[in-house]
Amino acid sequence: FVLVTEEAERIVQCKGQVFCLQDEPGVHRVWLPDGETPGLAMSRAFGDFCGKDYGLISVPEATERNISSKDQFVVLATDGVWDVISNQEAVDIISSTPERGKASRRLVECAAHAWKHKRQGIAMDDISAVCLFFHCSTSSQSQKTDTKLQASR
Repeated sequence: FVLVTEEAERIVQCKGQVFCLQDEPGVHRVWLPDGETPGLAMSRAFGDFCGKDYGLISVPEATERNISSKDQFVVLATDGVWDVISNQEAVDIISSTPERGKASRRLVECAAHAWKHKRQGIAMDDISAVCLFFHCSTSSQSQKTDTKLQASR
């Protein structure tokens, strides 16, 4: 996870540890006091009961944002995507995918490719993504119109 001071302080106050492995600089992980487990690269998670007593919490940090007409889509993805793909790279990948229905798959494929090249020798994390588009595309609207025209003939 990106080191957020408040998150790290909570974990340390609960006797947990936060540090990076030598082969993964910049990837801060939550560890039990023995420094052996779980090595979780996030400070908030569901179901990791062994870290609960050491500052790992399941309460999400949520923010609200009003969607404007300029907003095209939202991407929900696991850290396996965000560890190797920047926000701007994700926007570029999704925006340049001709068929919206294939945008999530393309983002996942690009993330898998990035893991192989940016994180050589490190086990690939799980990679999942969903792209939700806010507006109908012109091509899908014209396809619907074509279908309606064919149906009415």
